[in-house]
Amino acid sequence: MSRIKQLLKISSLLLCLLILPVLSFAVDCFECHNPTDFKGRVVHAPVAKKACLSCHGPHVSRHEKLLLGKETELCFTCHKEVAKTVADSPMLHAPVRDGQCSACHDPHASEQGNLLKKAGGALCFDCHADAQKSYKVSHPPFSKGQCNACHAPHGGSDQRLLKETGSALCFGCHSSTKALQGKHLDMDLRQVDCLSCHHPHGGDSRILLRSISHKPFAEGKCKTCHSSTMGVEVCLNCHKQVLDSFNKVHNHLGIAGNGNPCVACHDPHVGDLPGLLPANVGTLCRDCHADTFERREKNLHGHGGWNQCSDCHQLHGSDGVAMLINGNNVCAECHEQHKGFTHPIGDDALDPRNGQPMDCLTCHNANDGSMYRYYLRGSGERGLCVQCHQSY
Repeated sequence: MSRIKQLLKISSLLLCLLILPVLSFAVDCFECHNPTDFKGRVVHAPVAKKACLSCHGPHVSRHEKLLLGKETELCFTCHKEVAKTVADSPMLHAPVRDGQCSACHDPHASEQGNLLKKAGGALCFDCHADAQKSYKVSHPPFSKGQCNACHAPHGGSDQRLLKETGSALCFGCHSSTKALQGKHLDMDLRQVDCLSCHHPHGGDSRILLRSISHKPFAEGKCKTCHSSTMGVEVCLNCHKQVLDSFNKVHNHLGIAGNGNPCVACHDPHVGDLPGLLPANVGTLCRDCHADTFERREKNLHGHGGWNQCSDCHQLHGSDGVAMLINGNNVCAECHEQHKGFTHPIGDDALDPRNGQPMDCLTCHNANDGSMYRYYLRGSGERGLCVQCHQSY
């Protein structure tokens, strides 16, 4: 018996001697991967230690690039502070939300700090090309590509991912002086949202005011609006003709409770678009319709330009459902060519599920988007069609 134990012990030792060279060869990743591809001014700590197996499996994996786990989960095992920020943030940067750390960071090495793939604004503008504009006068952080001076890269309190809200963001660099306060009717500037009037990226003047001004504001006639009454009557004194656009079955009159509904959407001083609206109308709509925006962000396919809600919806009021422009014919405003070869719609094509006339929105979810191409409400191969065509 003791002889057998000795033989087993010797066999185990021999097996170890055979395996060890194989293992040492397996973890020598640079036998196949070019070492120069893993060099830079900043090197990821596991790479510097040649600890490739701390992130990658040597043989097989359920994840791309033989990662040991999902990308964000793997990164968060070491980057716990970032993980906490993400967990505590109501709104996440899209790559973070989608679990794509490597969209911005090189996992091995980079010439940029924090292993970023590109320097400053060059990285941000890859996705936010619409923000890359030229101004007569640019805000220094914007012109220098220092987006992270104002924006948090991972998550924030709203969709802008600003590091602070209200004037607290601006007073991180700018001082609240008596002179500045005097130019703002001696208001407490800590209670002011600077970005409601000043564009954070640039403008036509040194003070970076947004491009379109309310006439009384431009003429310095503040008392035209700032009087004892601050309700909707202030706006109707000059814009009485607008009232008819609210006299509809569905309207936005009640969105401000007992306050002035006009200033809930329109800035009373300056704006980016006619009507004193922001360039991205969706930033306003999100305040009340956050659930709609959250559903869109989770879906794979969405209608183009869905941040510009006013392209499809009436802003003040409508007799139609969802305040759509031109009712259910709103899609034809852009997709007129589909009239000739579309699925039957209208009063002669009733939806067998509810008996209502079919329209574009019967099959397409243009508002929320969906997980299917063309934002269909089900699979176009079968799943959607058989809901009505069960005999097939």
